[in-house]
Amino acid sequence: MKKLVLFDLDGTLVNAGGCGRRALIKAFEELYGVTPEFDTALIAGRTDIDNLSLVYGLIKKGKKPTAAELKKLKAKYLELLPVEVNASVRCKKYDLMPGVEKFLKLLSKEKDIILGLGTGNLEEGAKMKLEPSKLGAYFTVGGYGEDGHTREEMLQAAVKRAEKKFKTTFAPDHVFVIGDTHRDIVAAKNCGFHNAAITSGFGDAQRLQRAAAELEMPDFKDISMFCVWLGVKTDPKGVKRGSYIMPASAIEHVFFSRTGIDEDRLKMLRIKKYEDLESGTIM
Repeated sequence: MKKLVLFDLDGTLVNAGGCGRRALIKAFEELYGVTPEFDTALIAGRTDIDNLSLVYGLIKKGKKPTAAELKKLKAKYLELLPVEVNASVRCKKYDLMPGVEKFLKLLSKEKDIILGLGTGNLEEGAKMKLEPSKLGAYFTVGGYGEDGHTREEMLQAAVKRAEKKFKTTFAPDHVFVIGDTHRDIVAAKNCGFHNAAITSGFGDAQRLQRAAAELEMPDFKDISMFCVWLGVKTDPKGVKRGSYIMPASAIEHVFFSRTGIDEDRLKMLRIKKYEDLESGTIM
């Protein structure tokens, strides 16, 4: 049975030096003569369409953009983005996440693994951001920012495209999502997909921890944990307590002291819809 592995882009595959944020701000400056002010955490992990609408609301006192205004904003953003990508590269602020190229190369050789993108970036924007890294060659399908306002819609679109392209179906437990924010993890869980977090990306550490991903790693330097999680390799000897949770048996691993997860995070793993939490949503 084939498995689909969907990668987020910013903070997961590459750190593009804030080029997207700069292009977004300049788009509003050129179109509306206003410099929007917002924290990066506000837009991290959201889709580009959602971010354009969100920032529009900030400068227009809660007003939503019309379809025509959103189209204009999107076009201006994509016009400015390549300039900002090149600026990040020129200033040496564009970096691949440690170990990611080796990991992708390994997975690309696995006959039962299909690689895809699950990113909030617009499809054209994703290609622009990946161009300096040359990582785009590893991905044949994807879900993108124009697929909807939510990450759930984007992930589902990626799965549908993969099913159509490869003439197969992917059960939820054969879809694996890797991202760097709590929004990546929450969306994956809401879709019933496996989920792993890169903790050195752009995500808020507290929210990311509370989201309780099946696997948490700072980067891809140690790919053995990812390989076990994906079922590419068998459980290696000497795995440190607290390193990972096997996706098909997270609860069992807790009781066998393989993860060291605490009771609160065990509860989070059992909850699919976060709105049901007594303490409220983590969004």
